[in-house]
Amino acid sequence: MMRLGSKISIFVYVLVSSWSLPGWAADIPWKIDEPAAQRLAAEANGEAYRPDQFRKSDDRKSAPFFVVDLYAWHADIGVIDSFAINPWTGDVWDLLGCYKLLNYELRQSQLKVRKQFTHEELKRYDELAAIRPKCLYSDW
Repeated sequence: MMRLGSKISIFVYVLVSSWSLPGWAADIPWKIDEPAAQRLAAEANGEAYRPDQFRKSDDRKSAPFFVVDLYAWHADIGVIDSFAINPWTGDVWDLLGCYKLLNYELRQSQLKVRKQFTHEELKRYDELAAIRPKCLYSDW
């Protein structure tokens, strides 16, 4: 006989593994492009970083998020972190730690992105902001 804890674990696994992007989200056009995603990733990481340090990643697991890799100042060091940027809200996620980044400068840019939404699209904004990327070291 299966314990309740095991049943709950199986249910959560099935729920999370079957999660996909809501169909209605495809009806809302993206509010940022790849250069904007790189700029937002740089803003999220602070003044010491430039957008050109964030390059498009080959990671396709976090689609439709823009995924960029942060390269060290010296190219021979390589990738030091990866970030996913929500194409609707501009939210920036650290894919190694699986958490959302936020600071004043980034928040100001995200408010500008939000102003691009129509009245009808704004009704779905919180749901778009709740979409999570597939993190590198997580079951999400």
